[in-house]
Amino acid sequence: MPDIDVRPGIRLHYEDDWFGAPWEKPEPIVLVHGIAESGRAWTQWVPLLSGTFRVIRPDMPGFGRSPVPETYSWRSDEIAGDLLRLLDLIGVGRFHLAGAKYGGSVAMQIAIAAGDRVRSLSLLGAPHTGDGTRGAMGRGRNPEMIAAHGVRYWAAETQASRLGPEASAAQVAWWTDELMGPTDPRPCIEASSQRAAMDLSGDLHRITAPTLVITTEESGLQSVEKARGYQELIPNSRLLVLPGAAYHIAAVRPEVCAAEVRAFAVAAG
Repeated sequence: MPDIDVRPGIRLHYEDDWFGAPWEKPEPIVLVHGIAESGRAWTQWVPLLSGTFRVIRPDMPGFGRSPVPETYSWRSDEIAGDLLRLLDLIGVGRFHLAGAKYGGSVAMQIAIAAGDRVRSLSLLGAPHTGDGTRGAMGRGRNPEMIAAHGVRYWAAETQASRLGPEASAAQVAWWTDELMGPTDPRPCIEASSQRAAMDLSGDLHRITAPTLVITTEESGLQSVEKARGYQELIPNSRLLVLPGAAYHIAAVRPEVCAAEVRAFAVAAG
């Protein structure tokens, strides 16, 4: 799939899949990945969604096959603005939207900034503030770990919390060595720093799209109580709590999560 210049110095790669009848015009769904990932993080979701929706998977600036910009803040609102420019350039008007982890924070910003375009919003293990609850997701630790030891080391050290005990050894190895490990450290450090300082609480009431918040019972990223607290700030929303300890539930249970997101988006129309 193509790369596209969304503004001077910012070039984004994206994947665009539709496996339904070629004469139909499906509604788009945009999937936004987290830090040190790319659109490849959603690979297992594509066959589950692409017979119902046109599945668009951008690589955020500096991740995957999107080049690292010379200057960039990696604030969630800056990334949101560039993803909206990408959608403008490829002719996407209204769309469904799903984001995992920091990609969910970016998705919140998109829904805040362009609510009239978002048909439904699904947030999977997505923080609205920067503070983690325990372990390797503690506030401020991630940028320091990446700077000192590199992205692969940080990925390996945090996989137990990210993917939880139900992930296979093969999945952990792929996530560590192939997906996350090769990522340039600078986007990871900057995006992690921005996530640590982020607080979207005051703007969540501006989200008008029907919203599904998915978390796990023992997420190391945020407690169920914290997820419920921010979900209740979004007017037309509901919370789904799944069993387990992995905070990257979109990766660990793609079939369950994609089915929930698909049904929610179809019902939203």
